Amino acid sequence: MREASGIVDEPFLAHKQDELSRRTAAAYHTRSSPTPHVSRNADFTRNTLMSSVLPGGFLFRYQLAAARIAAAPGKKDPLPALDKLPPLPGLHGLSASETGVTQPSFANVWLAWHDTGLAVQLVVRDKNRPARCLESSPDASDGLTVWIDTRNTQTIHRASRFCHAFTFLPSGGGDEGDEPVSVPRPIARAREDAPPPPADSLRVASQLADDGYSLQGWIDATALHGWDTETIDAIGFTYRVHDNEMGDQALALGEEFPFDRDPSLWSVLTLSGAAG
Repeated sequence: MREASGIVDEPFLAHKQDELSRRTAAAYHTRSSPTPHVSRNADFTRNTLMSSVLPGGFLFRYQLAAARIAAAPGKKDPLPALDKLPPLPGLHGLSASETGVTQPSFANVWLAWHDTGLAVQLVVRDKNRPARCLESSPDASDGLTVWIDTRNTQTIHRASRFCHAFTFLPSGGGDEGDEPVSVPRPIARAREDAPPPPADSLRVASQLADDGYSLQGWIDATALHGWDTETIDAIGFTYRVHDNEMGDQALALGEEFPFDRDPSLWSVLTLSGAAG
């Protein structure tokens, strides 16, 4: 996995994250209120300096809502189609690049939950080349990676046993390399590793088209250490879509931040209707 670039190093990142955690005014923003709050009394020069060093996606912690699906898929059932639900918002649009230009979204990502697991869906369109996937090289393959913290611990910088990463590829599996595949991933610098997911606890299906692909994934509760919707009502969450033709798309922060290993950089995903 890529290291953070020279824009900001991890000690500085940790310092700023702790500082921002103490600023309750910077609380949360939802899809219905995507515009970041700016204090009217803030010093203009200080804010200008901060925005020139840190992208907008880092200055706030975001809370999104995940819908509950009515029924979980059986082992032989098709995986849930989520495209009737609103996709996750593209929070990465709040962070301009060094050139001042924000890369437009090229993928739609959905996530929904059930007491027995999580469903995800990805759609990528407007491609000119077929997806390039290899099960043994998930980082270099076209597909979706999700990171999940079932304890939603927003203050730790190294993953605990409740933190998970899974990659879903539209192809690259099977003897001929043409079947969709799901890959559980280690998290770099983790303080503790999550238990390995049981066999058959991850499922994926895909549809390949001339101009792109779509995939549906299912993460069974048995693959999510600490998953208990009677006691939790939110999880830590982020994602990255990698495409060798279109580039990378992340939920809120780009590759200059180590969101692939630091749970404090993940957003909050509330489980709408959860008993917790």
